[in-house]
Amino acid sequence: MDQMLDSQEDFINNASFRKWVKAPDESSSIYWENYVREHPEQQEMIRQATEAVKRLSQASQQLAEVAHTAEKEEEIWQRVSEQLVTPVIRKRSVWGWSAAAAVVILVGGMLWWNARSVSDEFEQTIAQQPLAPLSDSVTVYNLEKKPRLVSLPDGSSVILQKGSNLSYENPFPKESRPVTLSGEAYFEVVKDAHKPFTVYANGLVAKVLGTSFNVKAYDQDANVVVTVRTGKVAVTSGKAEQEKKEAGENMILTPNEQVVFAIKESKMFRSPVNALAERKTLVIRPLNLVFNAVPAGDVFNEIEKAYGIKVVFKDPTLQNCRITTDLKEGTLSQKLDIICKTLEATWNTEAEYVAVTGRGCRP
Repeated sequence: MDQMLDSQEDFINNASFRKWVKAPDESSSIYWENYVREHPEQQEMIRQATEAVKRLSQASQQLAEVAHTAEKEEEIWQRVSEQLVTPVIRKRSVWGWSAAAAVVILVGGMLWWNARSVSDEFEQTIAQQPLAPLSDSVTVYNLEKKPRLVSLPDGSSVILQKGSNLSYENPFPKESRPVTLSGEAYFEVVKDAHKPFTVYANGLVAKVLGTSFNVKAYDQDANVVVTVRTGKVAVTSGKAEQEKKEAGENMILTPNEQVVFAIKESKMFRSPVNALAERKTLVIRPLNLVFNAVPAGDVFNEIEKAYGIKVVFKDPTLQNCRITTDLKEGTLSQKLDIICKTLEATWNTEAEYVAVTGRGCRP
């Protein structure tokens, strides 16, 4: 990363960080997702800064309606950042510093800027807003030629193919895990019986609790194709989902079964898996291997072959380190966590590869 931020105030005062929190795009998402992975010790600080930015932004919008100063938001941010180190006493202990105090400071900053008073009643209304769970809309694009790994908030993994994009909420809503796909992706879903995982893809809806499957749903294609590798997937059309039709409208798929959804007709039908076509292309399936004192380079070669994801060692001697581990269970993200814990290393996703960082071993 270009720099390491040292305090909550540094994050709040960083324009790129605020953009990532309020309106993430591909560039900011890549940068800050990598930053979080490279600095796990700052996760709580980042969470608090994210909360503060969202609260400050909300308060800024509401105050702008009264004070008519929305065009000066950047200047207000600067004034707020200068005052963040000033303690503010509030008898609202249910709020943390990052929410209530920051909002009150923003109120003061805006009052300072336009030299006018805002009523106590209005200020109190903002300060007493309930602390709702924060959720950012994230969209990840794969503009490269090779597959890209996306690690979701629950530990589920998505191998996003070229020309595809995936949108989701971070964190996921309380009772569900919805994602929206445009293009093609292979999903490995963490099991959670109380929180179904749902993929929305060009008029088709696929629901699972924990499994692995592939969805192909490019905008220019006439059909959406879902192929299950492990577990079970319930598939229905978006129209049936919206109209809350009976369960009979669902189609349940088991391993190595496939459904084709004709978008124009909004109809589904089963289709046999084309074994010949699969032999000609990379077909992703869960990695199910046990390693006993195997060089890390060989382990990651297996991952590259299985998932089509390139792995790069920041220190080439890392591939000499030997690994003894069981990778029969879990998503790719979880398996990378296990491997890197064994190596006392860390990993993060780049646009074209997975980067592994840590101390190497002699041959």
